[in-house]
Amino acid sequence: SPGTRRSAPYDVGFRIPERCLKQIDVVGMGEEKSQPLTDRVHARLRDEILHGRLQPGQVILEPELATRFGVSKTPVREALRLLVQDGWVIVLPRKGYLVRPLGIDDLREVFLLREALEPGFAAEAAWRAQGPGARELHDAVATQRASQHDLDAALSSAADFHIRIAELAGHTRGARIIATLVDEVTRLHFLMPGLEAHIESSEELEAHEAIAEAIEGGRQRDAQRLMLQHLKTTDRALGDVFGVPRRQIRA
Repeated sequence: SPGTRRSAPYDVGFRIPERCLKQIDVVGMGEEKSQPLTDRVHARLRDEILHGRLQPGQVILEPELATRFGVSKTPVREALRLLVQDGWVIVLPRKGYLVRPLGIDDLREVFLLREALEPGFAAEAAWRAQGPGARELHDAVATQRASQHDLDAALSSAADFHIRIAELAGHTRGARIIATLVDEVTRLHFLMPGLEAHIESSEELEAHEAIAEAIEGGRQRDAQRLMLQHLKTTDRALGDVFGVPRRQIRA
């Protein structure tokens, strides 16, 4: 609410997993050479933010990024401008850019929005997408199940599952919103390794499978209820790793 005191950003003094520290050669990405250079730099920077290589609260400078990626400052500047529009970085006048901090208020906002949107999308998908379209959800769950010990693949499959439900419901704008919100959760998983157990848990997989079955069977109320239950469980798991009791998350 307007009078609520903002909580401090999450302390990023944790150790980033070794698998997240790999450097990336922007210019040398074979399949992406046909893309405009600005798009390649934007994609790489966004990837580094999502994977925790660029940490919340970290200051980033155009000259350093240009040197690191082996490009001029122009595509870096344009890529950073796009990241500002996306909400991933903040402009520091005459200083550079700041990777947007991550606090408990961000977690609260992400799940309030998801709980407001996704159960309705699941119900509408159950009404509209019975049959072959819904089978894609089972495919996403199967891919997630096969991605044990591959955090990147598991998170990608989980994201595809939620985004595809919005698409099956006929909400293209909603799918874009869900993609943005899910990206925030993806970033949390790479910043906080304790969350890996949740994305690979049987509880997570069974919840996705139950939602897929409800949608495939046209059971709108079940799809809505199961999605809301799933989101609340995930919210609780993230809050536990953040060290914030459930009642405080919902305050």
